[in-house]
Amino acid sequence: RQKEEDERERRNTIQRIESLRRASLLGDQYKNVSFEKTDLYNAKYAAIFARCEKYCQVYKEVLEKGHGIYLFGDPGTGKTHIAACMANALINKGCSVLYTNLNEISKAVRATYNKSAETELDFMLKLKKIEFLFIDDFGTERVAKDNQDLWLQEKVFEIVNTRYNDKRPIIFTSNYALQEMVQDRGLSTKTADRIGQTCAIMELRGESYRKKAKNETKFAF
Repeated sequence: RQKEEDERERRNTIQRIESLRRASLLGDQYKNVSFEKTDLYNAKYAAIFARCEKYCQVYKEVLEKGHGIYLFGDPGTGKTHIAACMANALINKGCSVLYTNLNEISKAVRATYNKSAETELDFMLKLKKIEFLFIDDFGTERVAKDNQDLWLQEKVFEIVNTRYNDKRPIIFTSNYALQEMVQDRGLSTKTADRIGQTCAIMELRGESYRKKAKNETKFAF
């Protein structure tokens, strides 16, 4: 009987994890990446990799305190790969995760205006309740133009501020430092300040991880 109960519990756990993985919106490209399978191609990458892995190991503490990560640096250095490793590790621990970007958030919010069954309030509540929110490629979409705030500026602040007040972590990846986000991408100072207060700032520069991975790809033809 104990073996049957253990097997039932194991199957339930697997089903819950797979359900969390589907809900995370982590695409097929990254659904199987992990810390264990990652090649640490230089010392700088290894150091940041280790901090992000430790973050997932102490997930209960960072979740309680609302501590996130702002990982920025040159394109192709492996920021998204590390973030995907984190997302998978947290899902495997039973945490709810949403992996997205501002473009997808913008489309989802605008879709609620078109007589959708889900209202904007419903969607923003979902972003509020998720335990770990990942925003990839932060800064790709401008939030201000000609010193005038765009519609997205308000939404970004609302997301960041709500999770800031509720101590809910956000993990960002970006090609821009926070100061560059304000100066060059139009991010409001108040939004940047809240990100800086709650996120460990990590900079990743150097060789292209993406180019290295491409060179090692084995094609079936």
